[in-house]
Amino acid sequence: QMVSLEMSNKEQGVLRQIERALEKIDDGTYGKCDISGKTIPLKRLEAIPYATMTVESQEELEKGQK
Repeated sequence: QMVSLEMSNKEQGVLRQIERALEKIDDGTYGKCDISGKTIPLKRLEAIPYATMTVESQEELEKGQK
C-alpha cells in the first residue's frame, strides 16, 4: 500500500487557513474577521481555532466562488 505525500485541495486550504491564523496571532488580529473586521464569536473559534472569518463572511465568500 502506497502512502501519498500529496495533499488534497481541501487539506491545502486548511493549511493556508492555519498559516493565516498564526499570522493573525503574530500581528494581534486573531479573532477578528479578515473581511468584515467583526469579532469572530468565541464558539466558532473553539470549534475551528484557525477560523479567520465570521460565518457570514465565509458564506458570502463561498457564494461568490460558485
